[in-house]
Amino acid sequence: MITTPYFITERLHLRQILTSDVSFIGELISHDEVRRFLGGPVPTVQREAAISDYLSFAEGKLVWLVETREVRHPLGLISISRHTDGEDYELSYQLHPDAWGFGYATEAAMCVIEFALNDLQLKRLIAETQSANTASRRLLERLGMKELRRLQRFGAEQVIYTR
Repeated sequence: MITTPYFITERLHLRQILTSDVSFIGELISHDEVRRFLGGPVPTVQREAAISDYLSFAEGKLVWLVETREVRHPLGLISISRHTDGEDYELSYQLHPDAWGFGYATEAAMCVIEFALNDLQLKRLIAETQSANTASRRLLERLGMKELRRLQRFGAEQVIYTR
């Protein structure tokens, strides 16, 4: 992959994560509501390693901090990385509940999807979410993603979407 590019949308700024973002990331990944369908809050003993993973520049992984364009208030994270199937790249996102319901996730994800398909020239991009996560499923459908298959993983039914 390449260095994480920055993007400016109508209301958002998507940029590479900085060490100054560690506190926000720690809050985000330990938040009950944010992590409800992502395996639960990251335990304190694993938090430092999880944050380091977001800060790493691993091959095949791009991570952006999503923040408001004008005042640069952090809202969440969005990424493209190798899916567990080893073949596809996956779109992932997690936004703070204070940012829910304003269309920020749609705006950020659309930007990243266009980048993945047009600039990176990926044949397809997938996303995986629990079937119980109706808000995320609606978001993926708004983004033009279609259900590909369902499977049991992580103790719950998962839905794989593709675009």
